[in-house]
Amino acid sequence: MMRRLDVPRVIPAIRRFEEWRDLDPWELAPKWVFILGGPLDAVAQATGLLQKRGWIVFVHVDMVRGLSTDGEGVKFFAEYAGPNGIISTHSTVIGHAKRVGLIAIQRIFLLDSQSVGTGILQVQSTRPDAIETLPGILPEATRRVVREVPCPVIAGGLITTVEEVHKMLDCGARGVSTSNRSLWQAAKEGMG
Repeated sequence: MMRRLDVPRVIPAIRRFEEWRDLDPWELAPKWVFILGGPLDAVAQATGLLQKRGWIVFVHVDMVRGLSTDGEGVKFFAEYAGPNGIISTHSTVIGHAKRVGLIAIQRIFLLDSQSVGTGILQVQSTRPDAIETLPGILPEATRRVVREVPCPVIAGGLITTVEEVHKMLDCGARGVSTSNRSLWQAAKEGMG
């Protein structure tokens, strides 16, 4: 069963520990953050720190070093690190995450028309709570995905300007994920 999610317009995507420690609290809700990998212990520490600051934390488990993403590994990660949800490109991992009560975001790549079709079929079968499409700057492909999947779409990757954020939101994405700090600031300021 898919959950109803309140997806923010801009989601910080962070890779380095310094970014986890320095991520400013936002006044707006919801406050989602994507942690894009790192060593298992550092990811668990960052998750706890960010949650104490009011963030809803999603971890890209395929990129966590020292973690097996089989059923037992995902269950361990849910108990050890305690994220609100996970991101994965693998349908089986999405299933494992849902079974242990995590919010599941499936990442799909929009490389060509075949990969778009395959991604849509995977999502229709797996039924994650949301999907993230990469690269996030393809409005026509994103429109197709939005029309054909039963869950919220988040556009991620290569989004560098406020105009690109608006373009992706206008084509139906519920939010964008970005590592661009200037876009985090623009989101805090209402994006003009």
